[in-house]
Amino acid sequence: MVGYTGGPVQVSIKGWGGGTESSLMRFLDNKTGRSVNIKSVNYRGDIMYVLVPSMDVAQELLKLSGIRFAGGKLIFQLKIPQVKFGADSTGRDIQGGSSTSESANIKDRLINLLQTRADMQGSSLDLSSLAQDNIIKSIGADPLRDGKIFKAILVIAEQIYPGLVTINFADNGLRSLKPIVDLGAHFPGLRNLSLMNNMISDFRELDCLSSAGSTAPLGQLAELILLGNPAREAELAQPGGGLSYVNKVHQRFPTVSMLDMNPVTPRAQPGLPVGAHSDVAAIKQLPFSTEQSFVENQGIGDMANTFLAGFFGLYDGNRSGLANIYDQEAQFSLMVDTSPPTNSLAQPKAQSQKHVDLSVYIRISRNLARVKSHIKRSSALIVGRDAIIQTISQLPTTQHPVQDAQRFSFDAWQANVPGAQGVPHTVAILVVHGEFTEPQSQNTISFDRVFALAPALPGSAAASVGSPCVVVNDQLTLRRYNGFHSWLAMPADPPAAASGSLAPEQQEMARALQEQTGLNAEWTLKCLENYGWNYQLALSEFPQIRGTLPREAFQ
Repeated sequence: MVGYTGGPVQVSIKGWGGGTESSLMRFLDNKTGRSVNIKSVNYRGDIMYVLVPSMDVAQELLKLSGIRFAGGKLIFQLKIPQVKFGADSTGRDIQGGSSTSESANIKDRLINLLQTRADMQGSSLDLSSLAQDNIIKSIGADPLRDGKIFKAILVIAEQIYPGLVTINFADNGLRSLKPIVDLGAHFPGLRNLSLMNNMISDFRELDCLSSAGSTAPLGQLAELILLGNPAREAELAQPGGGLSYVNKVHQRFPTVSMLDMNPVTPRAQPGLPVGAHSDVAAIKQLPFSTEQSFVENQGIGDMANTFLAGFFGLYDGNRSGLANIYDQEAQFSLMVDTSPPTNSLAQPKAQSQKHVDLSVYIRISRNLARVKSHIKRSSALIVGRDAIIQTISQLPTTQHPVQDAQRFSFDAWQANVPGAQGVPHTVAILVVHGEFTEPQSQNTISFDRVFALAPALPGSAAASVGSPCVVVNDQLTLRRYNGFHSWLAMPADPPAAASGSLAPEQQEMARALQEQTGLNAEWTLKCLENYGWNYQLALSEFPQIRGTLPREAFQ
């Protein structure tokens, strides 16, 4: 070939810009079936100039002209004589190609950075501690001083991970959020954002990501983490700081429902304007009051009280003595319900109920939603007085706080049920809700117990020990402690608390909590008092206890 005297050959490549240098090299190795072994790479404009070892390699590349790569069509040309790329003392091209070359190299490295920090689904990106990243160091950028690196990262991230919903900017020393001001424009569907452990000292810095200062705000944001920022810590240190902190965040991001890894009640749902109807609307109050018990008549109420006092006394102290008040053909079953949430409001000083061991009960549980085997269902139904006493005697010892009536509720009424040969007979149905403590483990457990009771015949074992009835059916349901507030007697329209007895700061806390939760005045004060007037704690715990509160607790 004219002008070729042997040795390395220069080839120009056009149409590669949709990919990266490293991905192109891998592509060429694959298509030629060999290592192309490129000696050097230079850029001028959109053209890449590569130096290959020999004319044979160059000819193989020329055969690939027109092949598709990264959305473009590659065009290869021999460059004889070679295009010269001079360099100054810094190694930069002095013919005008250095800027493009450097930019392409930086883009290539930033793509590698993102590929090492994104999850497999391309939905989450960890951009924390960038100053310590070796790729960033190789570029020579200082994220603490040069905000351009964040802008470049976001541009490239949008191109390769357009579906990102979670980004972590923790530990980057950010004093201003201007370097990421375009975050909402690049990722309008962003749901989770961490700015933890930065140097944000003014909440107004958040405005550039919100509707207060951005034409592309983070309108879908559900979770925000600001832990470790001076603005947050200073706000929380102020009297009533928990309230004002949440308010300042919601003024900018009303859709946030998780703040600093604690749940908060959002002011709006994603996609809905503030104040629009959403699932966080307050529960409506029913037009009748809560009564602690329903008792059909005085006679059955007296019988129920006498029976329960004797039953729980024996169950706690002498279970074998219960043989006298179970019918010879009685049935017993136990069911463990593991689903209800822990009621932190009802049990402020208890150990975490999440770790209460219920395995001893689960072994004989007849929870029909979980036990599918007909054999297990049958064997878990305990039939006969002796079998029942043997079974309950193997359960942990208990202590029912029968001296505290408010911790129990029962309903009692009469019903006709089929008897022998189909002849109906009358029984009392007694449904008890309450709690007991296991002295050995100190666990407190909530229970529901349904008894079917028949009259104790004169001269029977039950009558001889003073019981007015015998148990013909006993169904016991256990769950992690859920408190007793849900059945406390409450008027339909509880009186509002006297605001004059509260300090101005407490009045503001109560007003804000009532607005956020929909609680009425009385229950708002109960909630705040229970958490020592720690507004943030009360608000974060509210979603966990909401389902256990009576309807009358709400406005």
